[in-house]
Amino acid sequence: MGNKRSSTVAKGGGKGKAQQQSKGRLAGTVEFVRGVRGELKKVNWPNRDQLQQSTAVVLIIVLLLTAYVAFWDYIFYYLARLVFA
Repeated sequence: MGNKRSSTVAKGGGKGKAQQQSKGRLAGTVEFVRGVRGELKKVNWPNRDQLQQSTAVVLIIVLLLTAYVAFWDYIFYYLARLVFA
């Protein structure tokens, strides 16, 4: 009989199933947050100069693509007016 009692205490400490399940769900969330924080510490964050350079490159590419699309939009608009007007 002593074995049964010690195994019950070792498994759940005599707590109800609802407490074990809610603690298990919370433990999973806590473990996830710890994992996320650990991974974020491994990230190689850019310094200020790298961030400015990357932002400049992105803005220049966006402006160039905008001009390219606007150019072709104007050409097709003009051609459509010739055909349908």
